[in-house]
Amino acid sequence: MATAINAETIKRLADEVGQETVSLLFNVFSDELHQYLHQLSDKPSVSQVGEISHAIKSSAASFGADELAAMAQECESRVKQGQDEWMNDHLPEFRQMVQGMAIEYKALAADEQLIDRIL
Repeated sequence: MATAINAETIKRLADEVGQETVSLLFNVFSDELHQYLHQLSDKPSVSQVGEISHAIKSSAASFGADELAAMAQECESRVKQGQDEWMNDHLPEFRQMVQGMAIEYKALAADEQLIDRIL
């Protein structure tokens, strides 16, 4: 996997919802990330990026996508501080992370053996 997924978070999630539900949730998360990616690709305003970052932050952390959660938190913080230039400079990186994690979680959802290896 290109980006590390926090296995402990996935194990906690599986304990809470049941292992059979995890792949369904991975699909939902991946689809959500694809929707955000589409919004991020439509030349969003800086405030829109802030809103999207806020939405991604907590869900990414809940699914063990710690690097994406950290990047989303950084983007949200920079937007709140009025650092539009920083946000515009880092938007391609943020988009790439969102896209990468959407692909990773879709692959996980489709392969029970990958999930079993994490668990």
